[in-house]
Amino acid sequence: MRWLVLYVRSRGAAASTGIALAAAAALGGLAAAGEAGFTRTVLTLFAVTVVVSVAATSLAGPDPALERTAALDWRWRRAVHAVAVGVLASAVALLGVVTDVPSDVVVRNATGLAGLAALGVTVLGGGLAWCLPMGWAVTAVTAALATRTPPAPLLTWPVQPSGTGAATVAACVLGAVGLTAYALAGPSTRS
Repeated sequence: MRWLVLYVRSRGAAASTGIALAAAAALGGLAAAGEAGFTRTVLTLFAVTVVVSVAATSLAGPDPALERTAALDWRWRRAVHAVAVGVLASAVALLGVVTDVPSDVVVRNATGLAGLAALGVTVLGGGLAWCLPMGWAVTAVTAALATRTPPAPLLTWPVQPSGTGAATVAACVLGAVGLTAYALAGPSTRS
């Protein structure tokens, strides 16, 4: 159990979780006050995005090159950590933020955004891992607001309504690709 404590401490997971929870609570309060369904969906999406983006900084340790040379097999630890980020984002949104947003939308968004965060860590490093999930969420909301209906379900999957098959497939593919890339390759040494 000592390795788990050291692992969590070395990645600053406690601090990033606290910041993520505070930001999600603030967005949850705004979502509860919102009257329009799309506004609640967007605020819930941003709550999930904030949790994933902040938690993504904990996916890389202080020295990513050290992990590549360690005698320990980090693949399963990285996979569990990436899945935990998605579960945390889903749990935070479902337990305290969601107001009239279907739970399958929350889980779909957490899955896809956690995959994007894991992919971001693999490609950009821990310091910039937040860019992919945040960028995708902002782009999807902007595209939906520009046309008043979410266009191209594969590109705007975070704002698609519940039961949109293409959005679910897109989120699952991004989640699987990000998880696999991060588990096998680990964090980039760029940051």
